[in-house]
Amino acid sequence: MRLKEIPKSLKSSFMGYFSKENFEFIKLLYLISIIFCSIVAIIGFFSLAFSIYFGDNVVRFLLLVIALIFTYFVYYSFFVLKKRKQMIGLTIFTIIVYLLVYLLPLFPPKYGLRDYDVDASILKFVIVSISLVIVGVMGSSLTFRPRYRFTSKSKEKSAYYILIVSILLVLYPLIILISSIVTKGVGGISWDFLTMDVRKLGTEGGIYPCIVGSIFLMIGTAIVAIPLGVGCAIYLQEYARKGLITRIISICVDILQGTPSIVHALFGLAFFVPIFGISLLTGILTLGFLTLPIVIRSSEEAFRSVPQNIREGAYAVGATKWQAIRTVVLPPALPGIITGSVLGLGRAVGETAPIMFTAVYFFGAGVPNSLLDPIHALPYHLHELTKLIGYKEVTQNAWATAFVLLAIVLGMNAIAIIIRERFRVEF
Repeated sequence: MRLKEIPKSLKSSFMGYFSKENFEFIKLLYLISIIFCSIVAIIGFFSLAFSIYFGDNVVRFLLLVIALIFTYFVYYSFFVLKKRKQMIGLTIFTIIVYLLVYLLPLFPPKYGLRDYDVDASILKFVIVSISLVIVGVMGSSLTFRPRYRFTSKSKEKSAYYILIVSILLVLYPLIILISSIVTKGVGGISWDFLTMDVRKLGTEGGIYPCIVGSIFLMIGTAIVAIPLGVGCAIYLQEYARKGLITRIISICVDILQGTPSIVHALFGLAFFVPIFGISLLTGILTLGFLTLPIVIRSSEEAFRSVPQNIREGAYAVGATKWQAIRTVVLPPALPGIITGSVLGLGRAVGETAPIMFTAVYFFGAGVPNSLLDPIHALPYHLHELTKLIGYKEVTQNAWATAFVLLAIVLGMNAIAIIIRERFRVEF
């Protein structure tokens, strides 16, 4: 072999690994890219969660590897796949990663925000961790583009990956929250804690009046909100003609549903307290208005899910509108109505602001003897206990109270799921 032919031989051998025909190498590189980018995202997430910084060299190495991998993807997309318009996103991402390789280590340990009239600062590890998460997730997602040759399947795979990551990010704080409450609160649960009265600012005794008060609030809220909500949904869905009035009612329901709970509390304070005083009845009415839009919307969706031909069949045999609603529309819609109502009550039983000014006392209130008596309630009791953490020995009682409240809310959600699955009707 001549010397001048050696470079050509080496070039052809080298380019063989980067050619269109070498599918095994391409598939392996795609797999490595997805795994490595996912690992980078996980490293950034745990760095942010546990306040750990792995150092500038580690950050440079992780980002540089991703940049080199995507440099090849840009080359492969441009010269082999000939997808020159579709590769713009890959090119921009690669340039950004190269810039981050240089810029991220240059950030100061603490970046002040006083120039923006904010008395705070951002730590370096926060910026780096968030950057690693974004680069890792976007890198894994973009890898599917050249992997499936920029077809519609590549977009589908990319979107599917983003959805999975989103679910995991949502589940992480939920799991941490529930596990923390369970592990720290279950040790304080005892028969005495569940059956004794509150004593010494909650540092001793139990939460029996709080449990009873919360149950009374929940039952009363159900009596107020469910009949009104279902009746309003029946009118809007079955009787009212589509027009300006129904649109106005629907907008009002949406506004009421999006109103913060503290506004409901102020409404109860201004409207019901002067009439009934701070009492169980005032709390029930306030929480009833808080829960009402949830019941209305869930009931509307339940009625809307019933096919129109079922109604027409009832009319064909001579049934009136109310008979058709009562006999053939309401039964299949009932699981959805119950599910939405239970979920709404689950939210109401955990609210603090609506009952803070309308129904509860932290001192002096016991088990109510009438609707006009003030009460204890678990959310407000927990709210007051958290104020005393650090001053009184209430930490264990606070976690145990949170555990009981969480158990009630999750139990109601579980009941809603069971009812929905048990009575679901397929059309």
